[in-house]
Amino acid sequence: MGEFLKKLKLRWKLLSLVLPLVIIPIIIVATVIGYIANLQAYRGVTQTSKDDLQHMVSFTVDLLDAHNQHYPERARKTAGDGADDAESHAFALLKKKIKSKRVGNTGYIFCMDTSGTLTVHHEAEGTNIYDVRDSNGLYFIREMIEKKDGWIRYPWRNVGTKTPRMKIVHYEYYKPWNWIVAVGSYEDEFYREANKIKERIMVSMLILMLVVAAAAAALVFRASTILTCPITHMIDVIRSVRQGNLEEKMTVEGQDELAEMADSFNQMTDIIRRNKEMESSLAQQGKMASLGVLSSGVAHEINNPLGVILGYAAYLEGKMSEDDPHYKYIHEIKRESKRCKKIVQDLLSYARTPRPSLEPVDLNELLTQIIDFAANHTDMRGVTITTGFAPDLPLVMLDGDQMRQVAINLILNAGGAMPDGGSLSVATARADTGQVMITFSDSGCGISDESIEKIFEPFYTTKEQGTGLGLAITRQIIERHHGHITITSAPDKGTTVTLLLPIEHEDV
Repeated sequence: MGEFLKKLKLRWKLLSLVLPLVIIPIIIVATVIGYIANLQAYRGVTQTSKDDLQHMVSFTVDLLDAHNQHYPERARKTAGDGADDAESHAFALLKKKIKSKRVGNTGYIFCMDTSGTLTVHHEAEGTNIYDVRDSNGLYFIREMIEKKDGWIRYPWRNVGTKTPRMKIVHYEYYKPWNWIVAVGSYEDEFYREANKIKERIMVSMLILMLVVAAAAAALVFRASTILTCPITHMIDVIRSVRQGNLEEKMTVEGQDELAEMADSFNQMTDIIRRNKEMESSLAQQGKMASLGVLSSGVAHEINNPLGVILGYAAYLEGKMSEDDPHYKYIHEIKRESKRCKKIVQDLLSYARTPRPSLEPVDLNELLTQIIDFAANHTDMRGVTITTGFAPDLPLVMLDGDQMRQVAINLILNAGGAMPDGGSLSVATARADTGQVMITFSDSGCGISDESIEKIFEPFYTTKEQGTGLGLAITRQIIERHHGHITITSAPDKGTTVTLLLPIEHEDV
């Protein structure tokens, strides 16, 4: 049993342990109440039935007394022996009235004298039954004559029946005529109503126990659900956090122990998340420091040889005609050298982005100049650029050169996402939070969910010849301006880049 309980979920453990504690007392109480109610009802019905038998005997005795008052000589006479016609007729009516009274279905009244001769009987009147025995062989008539008053039970089998039935008889002695007046009934009929009440009580108690047990089970199940649902939720959150999702939170409801534990867990995950962010920030700062040192060395050690290579390549390119078979090699050397130089410049820009030099800038005018310049770039062939500038946009405190670098990078990235042509929309608007908003929306190939999570990481790129520093530098510049950049995109549905920049700020 213990091993079985260990394998159960908490909810079913609560049900298996608590439900018996609820149902067993209900069953015990219902059984005791049912037994007491049945006993009292049984006694009440039995007493009522006994009272009926006694009443029938008293009724018969009253009839005999009434007849004896009118015909006092009856005790010394027998029917037709010394009795006049009127008295005989009255006595015949008396016997008829006694015989007509029934007890239950088969019970009846009979009278006999002390010798055992039946004086009133519906079938065997005049017969001597002194030596009659019951189904157990006992002389029950002799016992009645001997005791004269009381109760007697005996098994009796009628003619044509296979098994005897218990019979209960109440009898009294009528002294004026030396008779014994008896009223008998079969016990199954005698207790029939009591048995019916017993059955009804048992059925009612059984139904009541089932209803109460069902209600108790439902309430216990509901209580176990209320207790276990928060625990199940906690387990799900713990599993999610264990997989690295530190943003997951436990729901805190109420002020009980579970709520306190959930709140403590949330505080713990907040601390872990902040520690991880701090570790990531420190690691990034370490990378940036290393990158700054590396960039300085690279700029010194590589830029000079690259300048020499570019110089000689340009000199040779000027001495050759385009029809020369070696011209394309010189052109490739020049192009790739420029690419190397750009990578070094990007490294320097990312590692040593200068603090922005803020001045009031007409953002709409600046973007117009940038769009005119970028529209002639080879990456923008087949791309239609539309603008939607807010006319009431105020002057914004910006570093114009750095913002020009941001806008050109975003526009050329959009053009690279539309090699077969497309449309690019550049718009400005004033936000309600004291900021300006710039959006760049293209109809290009879009960005996958996996890539969009890493798009701002240094050296992460989806281009074949990209350095992966363009967007990293862009975000760095925006953050230096105390702004915010977001990208929303979906594959084959285009990309929208949103910049939020403060109109005014005291420092950066």
